[in-house]
Formats: sequence, structure tokens, C-alpha cells
Amino acid sequence: MKRSVFYLLLIAICLVGLRLIAKKSEPGIRWPDQRSANGALTLPNGWRITPAGEHVELPGDLPMKMYVIAGGSKLLVNTGGFHDHSLSVIDLKSHKLESSIDLVKSWDGMAFDSSSGTAYISGGGKLPAGGGRLVQLMGILSPMRASVDKPVLRVRYSGGRLNAESGLAIAGLDENRRFISGVALAPEGSLYVLNIQTDTLYRLSGDDHAEQKSVKTGYRPYATALSPDSKTLAVSNWGDRSVSFFDPETLAETGRVNVGSHPNELLWAKDGRLFVANSGSNTVSVIRGGSVAETIRTSMDPKAPVGSTPDALALSSDGKRLYVANADNNNVAVVDINAQESKILGFIPTGWYPTAIAISPDGKQLYVGTGKGMGFRNNYPPQTALFRQTAPNPSQPYDYIAALLSGHVSIIDVPDARQLATYTKQAMANVPSPTENVDSALAARIQRNVFPKIKHVVYIIRENRTYDQVFGDLGRGNSDPKLVMFGGKTTPNAHTLARRYVTLDNFYADGEVSQDGHQWDDAAYATDFTQKAWVNSYSKRGQPEADERLVASPAGYLWDNCEKHGLTYRTYGEAASFVSSPESEPEVRASPALRDHASLEWLKLKSHGARDTEKAAVFIKELRDAEATGDWPNFMVMGLGEDHTQGLRPGAFTPTAAVASNDQAVGQIVEAVSRSRFWKETAIFILEDDAQNGPDHVDAHRTVGLVISPWVKRGAVDSTFYTSSSMVHTMELILGLPTMTQFDAAATPMYYSFTTDPVFDPIPAIDPQVDLMTRNSGEGAGARASLDLDFSDYDRADPDKLNAILWAALKPGEPMPPPVRSARFAR
Repeated sequence: MKRSVFYLLLIAICLVGLRLIAKKSEPGIRWPDQRSANGALTLPNGWRITPAGEHVELPGDLPMKMYVIAGGSKLLVNTGGFHDHSLSVIDLKSHKLESSIDLVKSWDGMAFDSSSGTAYISGGGKLPAGGGRLVQLMGILSPMRASVDKPVLRVRYSGGRLNAESGLAIAGLDENRRFISGVALAPEGSLYVLNIQTDTLYRLSGDDHAEQKSVKTGYRPYATALSPDSKTLAVSNWGDRSVSFFDPETLAETGRVNVGSHPNELLWAKDGRLFVANSGSNTVSVIRGGSVAETIRTSMDPKAPVGSTPDALALSSDGKRLYVANADNNNVAVVDINAQESKILGFIPTGWYPTAIAISPDGKQLYVGTGKGMGFRNNYPPQTALFRQTAPNPSQPYDYIAALLSGHVSIIDVPDARQLATYTKQAMANVPSPTENVDSALAARIQRNVFPKIKHVVYIIRENRTYDQVFGDLGRGNSDPKLVMFGGKTTPNAHTLARRYVTLDNFYADGEVSQDGHQWDDAAYATDFTQKAWVNSYSKRGQPEADERLVASPAGYLWDNCEKHGLTYRTYGEAASFVSSPESEPEVRASPALRDHASLEWLKLKSHGARDTEKAAVFIKELRDAEATGDWPNFMVMGLGEDHTQGLRPGAFTPTAAVASNDQAVGQIVEAVSRSRFWKETAIFILEDDAQNGPDHVDAHRTVGLVISPWVKRGAVDSTFYTSSSMVHTMELILGLPTMTQFDAAATPMYYSFTTDPVFDPIPAIDPQVDLMTRNSGEGAGARASLDLDFSDYDRADPDKLNAILWAALKPGEPMPPPVRSARFAR
């Protein structure tokens, strides 16, 4: 090779390398499987963790309660999350798991009798009747069945081992209305037990706790705690924003004190103060003498909106320090409570979602249970037994997405002032900023010259697809064609819109599943109730019944935000339903803010299982009516979920026909809006409520997102890291609304997707390229498997089984790759 040619080739290679470097350093772009320089790992919601201490992994996720036992040498901890509901003992000298027992099903409450070594644990709800992996496991654990299927479980710790004993029954308790929560033990042996499902407090006393009495509490009682002098029993009313007080002997209610939103954990100090963690208010209420004497804000910024989620408490033995777990901030607040006015001293960073705390008797070590883990791992090869997936290829088993959540106990030396200052700096650095990866000049230009031009937002929420399932064949962005299930032929409108406007190939769902996904999409927050309930529901253990008092974000939803700030809004199926029966008057069921802002015709179609194209026609008719008057809402939210499919259920529309119908509805809506008088002032945002463990080569949270507007770039790939909260934040900026929670406030707005040079041409819908009317036959393994799934609503069918059915039907003979989990979005 001539020297001149060699140098030209070398220069070309260098230029290519420089372009790659430039691409990776573009503002806003973060890539998977990387940590920041200081070792911080970024979570799916964009927040980072730098957990302090040494970490012991537990058999299960979501630690609920912890006790230091055996003279301070052991730690007892129970878990109540998605996989193993376990009781474990950690040796605090070796920092190793000494003993563990699988309880199969338990929940939050636990009390420990040090004199007998007996732990009393809430049994949650009744075991499901027949079928399911949980009951199959009971076949393996048949000697324990009588023990675990009781309202109160008993386990004895002796000789370094845990042994299950017969559980406790409650006379007259309707097992179908049972979900045991808080448990407390009196010094004389009486047990106090809460049934969250029926708002009832029980006192179990006498020989083997057979003497029983009960009383009603407030709405959905969570925890109960006996005062140091044993004269007062406190109960936190999770959905009532209150704490009730009872006489421990008679169970007569002696008082009720209003506190913050979602009061959960309770802790008495020796001086008679009662500390109440209010997860929905970023606060701890301090009750003294029958009233709130003080409110402690535990968020890092005292003015921060909802989002810290304090949910666990511990006191130092000298009574001078209070430790508060801020679950959603991934830290522990350290509070000086020794002075007349309590003072936040600093914060200790933890793993993901701390849910339990204990402290050593000498006050030198802090034990923090984290509910979701220290990051993610790949789910192949599998590491669980109960939730191992074998379909469709038994030779490639893998773990279901929720089983990747892991529980840990962090053992942390209690920091001195200097170390606490360092920890506090780390904890604050773990909070993302909406501007940290954004060109400030661009952001200012978009906010000044683009967002004010948009007066109408249409927000479409679809169901359960990953990015690669739909866009793997897009031919641009970070995609894998091998994983396509509903490609260009099935979704021609989505493909055309992604190519015509921006391809969002680094867009992720904040939620894990549908139950929390819709909360994140509409409110940029999921309450501690939702976080603790869905892991039990999706693992077939059931969950407590609850209404908006526990489910709804204390900060409200996008429509509440609109109402507060004088904007008009309307819902098409999202967070609303229509109920009609011969026994009652037809009614729209929705929150008060939505009830009179719902499309009744849409809801009627939804209640009858209509196609998405039929629903789209309702929206388009209302749009035409609005054109005649010039009065169209500022904000419209739409639940458009036929792309969820009904698997291969006999007689139902095939998965391809269902997804194609959804795609047609999207195309029709976009075309109608783009040809309307409102087009120049409109933006359409489309996302999936979650990704539900479908195949994706980057991460199973990566999902389909679209932004359509004259003010959106044409033919661009926007690889900025965005989440569903980013979309919420962007819509708020457009509509001139404040952010609602710490999560939309911290999420990066979608500035890079917009342009100051609008194009106003209409967007014609692409005709179907498959038959929308094709129905499933009643034959084959997929049809039989689909009959076992619950399709009464979008969220009820087992998503992992459904995805396996879809893959086998659409990719016959090809093994389904296990969904990828990664420590993504790293700096």
C-alpha cells in the first residue's frame, strides 16, 4: 500500500472515530451498561444509587420488618414482595444469611417475642384456590400448608434455625375478606392484629390466643404499635390520613388524630412521642398528648413535591436520633429529635427503594432493607424456581421480569458528622436534574418559541409493547429485527410516524407492569400502596381492595393539574369506565375531577369490547363538532389498548388483527387532527403503559414512544434518554402547568424532539396491510393456553404467558430470546 493511501485511510478512520466519540457525547444521550465515574448506577426512573455499607442479599424482595434479636447478634427480617415471601436471620458478626424459611405468603406485620423466640407474622390474604404456581409450590411444602394458610403465621427461632409452627386462626373471620397487615405484641402476651380488608383490629389473648375481640378502625389500617407503658394502642389508617388510639384491654377507641397522606409505619419513643411516617406527604408526624406537636419533612428539599415516600422508622437506643427510610429517594434521613425542634442532620444513600430499618442496641450500626435491589441483572440463565419461565422453548428458561427485583439488607456503620456530610452530598448528587443533559440555549429556544404555540395536547396510552416488538425492523435507531412481532406490515402507521417525525430509540417506561404503569403515565408517581400491592397481585397472592384514597397519587393527575389551572380537559377511556346493569342506574365511574369530562360514547364502546377503530370514530366525531364551534379541550387523554391483544383466545381477533386495528385507530386519529383547524396548535404524544417483559435487545423497559406535531422534527433520531415522566413533564411545559411530583420535575423534557421550523402538511393514514377481521381458531396449544388467561381487562392476563403465546404464534419455530435487563441510562 502506498504511504499516501495509508495516511488517507488512517485519517478516515480517525474521522469516523471522532464522529463516534462526538455522538456518544451529545447532550442528553446516555447509554446502557455503564456506571458514572463515581460508581453511581442509574435506575429506570433516572435516579441514581450509591448504596452505603455492606450488602446481604435476601431470598425475597421487599423487606417489610426487621428486628435485632439474640442480644444484638442477629437480625430477623421478613419479605413480602414478588418472589420468596421469606423470614430470614442474618448473623451480624459474619454478615451472612444464617437461616431462612419460605413462608409462601405473608405481608407487612411482624412482632417478635424474645422470651420464646417466636415471630408472629401477618399472613396476608387467603391462598388462591387451585391452580397457579403458588399452590403448586405448596405441594412441595405440604408439611407447612396448615401453617402458612392462616391469618397469623408463627415461626420459632432456636439453635440458629427457623422452624414453622401452627399459625393462628381468628374466629368468625371471613377468609374471603381477609388480608392481615399490622401485628403488635404486648408484654403480657396478647397479640393485636389488623385486617386491612375489613378495617378491623383484633385482640388475641389467653391460652394460644383463643380469647378474641375486635373493633373497627379507620379506612385500611396498616400498622399497629403499643405505647411504652402499654396503656395506648395506636393504629395508622393508611387511606384515612389519620391515626386511631385504642384502650388495649377494651379496644375502645380513645381518640383519632389527623396526620399526613398515607400514614404507614408507627414508632413510639420512650418519652411517649409517637412518630408516624406519612408516605404521601414527605413527612413524619410527631404526636404528643393527643395532637400533632411537630411535622418533620424528610425530603432533601423541604419544598419538594410528593415523591420521597417515607415508609420505615428506627430510633437510636438513646432516643436522640430518628432514622427515616425515604423509599423513592433511595436514602435514609437522619433526624436529631433531642432538641425542642427536630432537625434533619443529613442523608445516607441506600439501594433501590428502602422499606425497612433497624439499629443495633449500641447504636453503632444501621440496618436498611431495600425493596427492589442494587440494580438489574440479566434474566438468563434463570436464578429463581417459583417464577421460572419455560415457554415457548423449554431449553431456554428465563426469569419473569418482576422476579428480577431483589431484596437486600445493607449493614452501615452509623456515620459521624463528617461521614454524614459526605453521604449527604452523594445522596443529593443521585437526584437527576431536568437540565443536566440538555443544551440550555436549545431548551430556552423551544420553551420560548415552540411550546407557547401549542394549545392542545392529545395523549394516547396503549398497552404493553416493547420497542423491538414493534420497531425492531424500523431500519434506523437502535433496533433488532430478529425480535419484531408486530412490524411494518402490521403497524404501518406507527412506522410511518416514527420515520416521518422522531424515532425515540432510548425511551423507557417508568412502571414495571400495568398496575403501576398507568399511575406513572398519568401522575408521574405510584403510591406506596401500589408498589406493595402489585408485586403480590402479579405473583398470584392477591392484594387488599382499595379505592382512590390509597391508589391515587396525593399530588393528583394531569387532569387535576388542568382543573386547578383553568385548562379544559377530557378523557377517552383512561381512568374511567361505564357501568350499566338491570339492578342499577347506568353511571360513569371515575374520580370527581373526571366524571363530567368523560366521553360517554367512548366508554359505552369500551364496556362492550369495541375495536379501537370504532372508538377512534367517536373521538373524530367530537373533533368535527369542536371544529364547528372552535372549542376543543386543551388536554385530552385516551386509553387505546387493543394492541394488548387477547392472545390466541378462540373466537377473538388474532393478535395481528388486534395490533393492526390499534395502529389503524392511531393513523385515523392523527390524520383527522392533522386535517383539522386545530393542527397548527396541537401535539400528539403516544406511549405504552409499560413494556411487560416482551423481547427487547436493550432492556425490557424500553418501549414505543411517538411525538407528532407540526412543531416536531422531521426524519430525526432522538436518542436522548427519556422516560414516561419525561413525556409528562413535556406536556406540562407545553400547557403551562407546574410539575406534580419529584419525578416529572426531575425528568428530562423532550426538547430535542421539537423544532422552531414547523411543517403544517396533513398526515394521511396508511391503509391496513393485513386483515383486521381475522379471528383465532379454537385449535392448538396457544388457543388452549389463552383460555386460561383473564382478558376481562387489559391488565389481568399474565403478561409473560401472553408474550410467550404471541411469540410462538408469530415466530413459529424460533426460540424466544429472554428479555434483557441492564443497568441502563448510566452517565
